[in-house]
Amino acid sequence: MLMTTNTASRTPLYLPMGDQAIIIQFEHVISLETNKRVQTIAYLIESSQIVGVTQLIPAFNNLTVCYDPVVIGFDELVETLKKFEGDDLEQIQINSKTLHIPVVFGGDYGPDLEEIADHAKLSIEEVVSLIQSKRYFVYMIGFIAGYPYCGDIDPRLSLPRRANPRGKVEKGTIQIVNNLTGIFTMTAPSGWHIVGWTPMEIFNPKSDPPSLLQAGDYIQYIPISEEEAQRWNQDSQREWDQKWNM
Repeated sequence: MLMTTNTASRTPLYLPMGDQAIIIQFEHVISLETNKRVQTIAYLIESSQIVGVTQLIPAFNNLTVCYDPVVIGFDELVETLKKFEGDDLEQIQINSKTLHIPVVFGGDYGPDLEEIADHAKLSIEEVVSLIQSKRYFVYMIGFIAGYPYCGDIDPRLSLPRRANPRGKVEKGTIQIVNNLTGIFTMTAPSGWHIVGWTPMEIFNPKSDPPSLLQAGDYIQYIPISEEEAQRWNQDSQREWDQKWNM
């Protein structure tokens, strides 16, 4: 079960991960407040261009800082990182965007939508309305390349993982579990609940950058018809972006 309340200390821990990385561990919860602290610290570290730091990997409630131990040691880097604790993180503005994503809901594209509606004691139309009515924060990118973990969905729609995961879920699948939603960027197994499908490609390894989303962004689902989804092409995407994502 994903926790969404904060009961731990706000002082992060600095934990070694081998000899070339440090994990900055925040509260052991999954919450918007905690994740925004992770994103802000990552932004400050990246902006500071600390010599020896090679990569930053933000997750739900921690940040992995990779470094070259020949250039900077563990203790020195920890002391440098601790300086960011004193910043008023809530006042720091980070550039983010909202990506509007076309989705065909239900039917063959969303086979679990009826089960979710039964669980919530709502109609399918009401469930779709709840899903598409709000923006979702991108907590992190992971699991498979470019996959965005986003939240939080309406609590009435919250369900645990499926007892029997699917062995193959298609690229573009929109799914939910607990308080999260995500978009499959390639075909892979999944135990989440499928509610729809998008013809929009949000990850392309040949593009620069390959992912349209990064941690700290937002997404919002916009319903389209099955006919629109089937006809989708590059011209459709260009027109969509001009209308929704400029």
